[in-house]
Amino acid sequence: MAETPKAPIQSQVRRASVQQRLSALEAEQVLLRQELASLQGELRLPGLYLTVEAGGTSALIPARHVQEVVRLVALDALPGAPAHVSGTFVYRGSPAVVVDLARLLGVKRVPDLDSHLVVVDAGRTVALLVDRVRDLVETPVLLDGSPGGEEALPWDGTGLMAGLCRTPEGLRPLLRTSAVLAGMEAL
Repeated sequence: MAETPKAPIQSQVRRASVQQRLSALEAEQVLLRQELASLQGELRLPGLYLTVEAGGTSALIPARHVQEVVRLVALDALPGAPAHVSGTFVYRGSPAVVVDLARLLGVKRVPDLDSHLVVVDAGRTVALLVDRVRDLVETPVLLDGSPGGEEALPWDGTGLMAGLCRTPEGLRPLLRTSAVLAGMEAL
């Protein structure tokens, strides 16, 4: 009798553990940024951030996580996947899982041919389906708390928002990529 290999299960457990630790570190980083912003008054986040639109709103993604932006291609269905997983496609010879950001926000829509796939570095190939990729923002200002008088952003309460940034184009939520990618290990 052949024994079943335990390596794939151990790999999944380890990947889940690393993802959990990464989420905890990002949460701690958010708290530290807020504390620093309250001490300094204004905190500029270093680096470049990609502005994306999904579900009628826009957000920032750290450019260091982005491998490439490609046009929407035909996707193969992934049976049994959560509703926010649109399917898979082959990206540079490897299968890629596609996560629809609009669906994560609760917006049901059919993506048009101008939609984009933002391929991110997640330990495996994952692409974020967005309506548009707008521009790059350099060193946005992280705000302390929510802006006064503004209504709640669609990203509030989803666990996807790491903070709120002021950019030349206005206020934009900063996405927690680890929250977007959570749960992809099981697929």
